Amino acid sequence: MSKDSTTLGRRTFLATGASATGLALAGCLGDDDIDTFTIGAIHPLSGDAGEIGQRMQDVMDAGVQAVNEGAQLGPLVGTDGEGLENHDGVEIEIEWRDSRGDAEQGRSEAENLILDEGVDVLCGSYHSGVTDTAAGVADREGVPFVCGTAISASLTDLGYDWFWQVPPHNDRKAESMFQFLEEFNAEHDEDLERIAILHEDSTFGTDAAGYMEDRAEEFGFDVVMGPVAYSESDVSTFSSEIGEMQSEDVDVIVPASNLRSANILLEDLQTADWYPEMFLTNGSAYVDPSFLEDAELSDHIFSAIEYADDMFDIYPEIDEYNEYAIEHGGTAFDGSSLLGWGELFTIVGAANNADSLAADDLMDSFNSLSLEPMEGGMPYPVEFNDEGYNDESISSITQNSGGEMELVWPFEDAQDDTLTWPVPDWDDR
Repeated sequence: MSKDSTTLGRRTFLATGASATGLALAGCLGDDDIDTFTIGAIHPLSGDAGEIGQRMQDVMDAGVQAVNEGAQLGPLVGTDGEGLENHDGVEIEIEWRDSRGDAEQGRSEAENLILDEGVDVLCGSYHSGVTDTAAGVADREGVPFVCGTAISASLTDLGYDWFWQVPPHNDRKAESMFQFLEEFNAEHDEDLERIAILHEDSTFGTDAAGYMEDRAEEFGFDVVMGPVAYSESDVSTFSSEIGEMQSEDVDVIVPASNLRSANILLEDLQTADWYPEMFLTNGSAYVDPSFLEDAELSDHIFSAIEYADDMFDIYPEIDEYNEYAIEHGGTAFDGSSLLGWGELFTIVGAANNADSLAADDLMDSFNSLSLEPMEGGMPYPVEFNDEGYNDESISSITQNSGGEMELVWPFEDAQDDTLTWPVPDWDDR
């Protein structure tokens, strides 16, 4: 995206007014003044999502090594030399902070990283509520915040001028989900029409459910139940909701869950000895490796996600990146850690292309960034619109099978014999 030179946009206006703050606080007045470009990463490293954050940390730390030592990873930005090539080989580093999944903790860590540590860029934060508060601090202080792992569409509606969101957000995912379902009905001569929407009541869940409802109705589906909200921390059973779904003759359950409630929902479905025709999600907990370990529960779930276990056969560059992450970080890509990889290399691409590593030049670079597929570490391009959203991001649909995720849509990209349909009953698994 190139700026309209005849218009003083809100991002350009803020850069002229707030860049002094960013310059003073971000620790880099120019390339000659620094030896290290520092990224502050705020992710859950403990708590319910701690394992997810730790895997992202492993993968992103491997990416830092690829930039600083050089790795020759095909088209991946920043890996041809040693350090940031366009800034005299300045090395990058990540200062890690644990959000614990708590929004106020995220705010506190953002303030510490900017005001005390003087980081040049912030990134994170997996949970959309944490991302909101941490990005608010970055916006106030004039420091770029790159979101590669939180998917609430509302994040780019908050008016933050120093905020850029890389992955497909909830609205884009919802659009993919119901476009898939429409095409699935036509392809397989099915009539899956009756939808139930359940969601945990955080920013992520509420945001996702709203877009799911809107897109379901747009594509002509009948939302016969919900959106039904619940507390992720307090919920202990879904037995009443399952009873209602049975009485409403629901064809498709569409949930937005975190790990705890995802497990409870599947366990309760198994106890009730009932399963809908299709279980269709926007990813999140339902594609997490710890959830996939129990294949009896997780198998046959469909999800909108950017990752699939068979994508290494489809995208050889991603396979190369994954092998590097395993060798140098000890952790393979999954649906969350791949997003962390993209988060990091979006930052690297913008930093390398910036006129300097000062805050206002970084802002200009993010606003004009244009990365081809694989250059930013992801199978889709990166190019931000005026709200800071990557309009080029896409979601595919996968189906869990044997503890792995296999690409099933777009149909033309899917490998043969990956789809299991109809989904077997509990007794037949």
